[in-house]
Amino acid sequence: MNALEAGIAAIGSSVCSIDLKLMVNGLKSHMPWAISMYDSSVKAPSGVELGSIYQFGSFDECMGISKINENLNIKPKYCLADVTLDGYSVRSDARRDFKTLNSTIIHWGICMPASCSSNDVAMFLIATTGHSEVIVNDRMCHTEGRIELTSIDIFYGCVITAFVTMILLCTTYHVYIHIQSSKMKNRPNSSFQMLLLSFSFIENLQKLVKGSKDDLGLSAINGIKAISMMLIIAGHALVFMIGGPVLNADFYAKEIKLVQNAFLINSPLLVDSFLLLSGFLFARLLLIELDKRRGRVNFILLYIFRYIRLTPAYLAIIALYATWLPKLGSGPLWDSRMNLEQERCQSSWWLNLLYVNNYFGTDKICMFQSWYLAADTQLFILAPIVLYPLWKYRRFGYILLTILTFVSILIPLFVTYSNDYDPSLLPYADEVTDISQNYFFVNVYIKTHMRATAYIFGIFTGALVHYLQQKKTTLPNSVIYIGWLTAITVGIASMFSVVIFFDQTYTRLGKSLYAGLHRVGWSFSTSWIILACVLNCAGPLKTILTSRALTPFSRLTYCAYLMNGLVELYQAGTIRVPKYMSTFILLGDTLSHVMVTFIGALVLCLVFESPIHGIEKILLRREQKQQNTDLSSSSSSSTYEGSA
Repeated sequence: MNALEAGIAAIGSSVCSIDLKLMVNGLKSHMPWAISMYDSSVKAPSGVELGSIYQFGSFDECMGISKINENLNIKPKYCLADVTLDGYSVRSDARRDFKTLNSTIIHWGICMPASCSSNDVAMFLIATTGHSEVIVNDRMCHTEGRIELTSIDIFYGCVITAFVTMILLCTTYHVYIHIQSSKMKNRPNSSFQMLLLSFSFIENLQKLVKGSKDDLGLSAINGIKAISMMLIIAGHALVFMIGGPVLNADFYAKEIKLVQNAFLINSPLLVDSFLLLSGFLFARLLLIELDKRRGRVNFILLYIFRYIRLTPAYLAIIALYATWLPKLGSGPLWDSRMNLEQERCQSSWWLNLLYVNNYFGTDKICMFQSWYLAADTQLFILAPIVLYPLWKYRRFGYILLTILTFVSILIPLFVTYSNDYDPSLLPYADEVTDISQNYFFVNVYIKTHMRATAYIFGIFTGALVHYLQQKKTTLPNSVIYIGWLTAITVGIASMFSVVIFFDQTYTRLGKSLYAGLHRVGWSFSTSWIILACVLNCAGPLKTILTSRALTPFSRLTYCAYLMNGLVELYQAGTIRVPKYMSTFILLGDTLSHVMVTFIGALVLCLVFESPIHGIEKILLRREQKQQNTDLSSSSSSSTYEGSA
């Protein structure tokens, strides 16, 4: 009680101090609401020396005070203050410096009357805890209140409602015509009826799960996409968990150094797999169409249809970030995380829709994973500059492609060496709390010129496959053996060697060589797998990658890419207590993130992506009648599916 009274005295005369006096009197009288306000606040930190810097108290107990006594005039306010603890020997193994700190900042949960300002809360904590350095930010405080909707919020809600209503009506229509027809072969063919069916839940679900023809031998790409996306999601989950509240931070310090975890730690290489697939598919299909049309391809139309394909679902998620996101949950970290994400998207949404947000407005990136779409789109636009000469003047095209490959390798090598950057994105706990503000992420990781190697390898692989299939060439056994041996060796070296950079003994030259070459090794390995599957020399691996079970997941990769950020943010914002981590818990959490992401992706696909795809096909119907394969549809579709 003496500490509480000292805190009230430090605040001085104000409404806050009056409400706090009522709380103290309530404690003396054993009033439930006063007991809850006191009980939900942190009294003393625990587990700090093990790296537990989040001391939440009880957020829900604090916010539930109004429900205990509805006639109570005092409303609760939960704040997460930054308190500097002096004299603690805190282990920081999960941080970059690997040192023992003499002081540390912990996040201290406290429940106060809503009448108290952030400064009042800080003064109260200084007086009651004895710690002289306390910072309380308004963003880190939460009070109950009515949800206020803006006109943009209402408009977005109406749009979503309209789409859902349209889907329900069109699905009902689909059921009706199915009942009327004894065979689905008799389905209507008019453009209007096809437009209605493009919004049908049943129609789109059937398209999602049905098998696809493999005329070009590309079905193995479905498996590569699906497995890569699952591992990327797991990697994102790991990064958010490393930067979030844990009881035993030293667990991550040990795990990130283990070779077997490199697939999660080095998941950026799996993102390169998607860049490579995107370049491969575009090159393969564009070269086919250039042959068919004798070089007469409308590239502007190609760009337009790609934009139409990608943007609606993308815009729907961006709009959710900018409008309803902060209203969809609560937690000790919810307001600080979600309000920040909302502000970023409200400020820079237009950069996302122009697909330039990896170079402009990087201090306020909307959707941390959105850089990929920008990079992939920029490379997609530039690719014909290489592919047309490659088709028209094959020798010159290969020379140009070789030069670009070497340039794409030298750029990250030189940039890393001259700026002494890390060789890759290393997930230290104190640097990935907000990944969008990570210096390496903003200045290196998201830049197209630092990621172009994989896309160029994809173009080269697509051109090589096109040539080999034209000539109906088969590879001799010696080439197959050497190819597999090399691919396995460089693939393993590229993926797993990242763990050596956590021991802080590497040189600037070593970092630079890794930055320039590890993407080459991984790209070669992925390219060989594609080539081997296309030429039927991949054995059981092709059987796995072409499994029909992976096809729906492959078709959902783009929507999964869009949804995953929401899943990670929601988990980070709603967490109530620091989690004790173990290998089993880590595995369970990452698997749950993968599952929830794909469930969300299914919803997004059926509501936005598939209907837009159906409308696109209707728009291209006349041209598709004239030719068996339409470039704008085929390349846009395939590249779109690979753009995750």
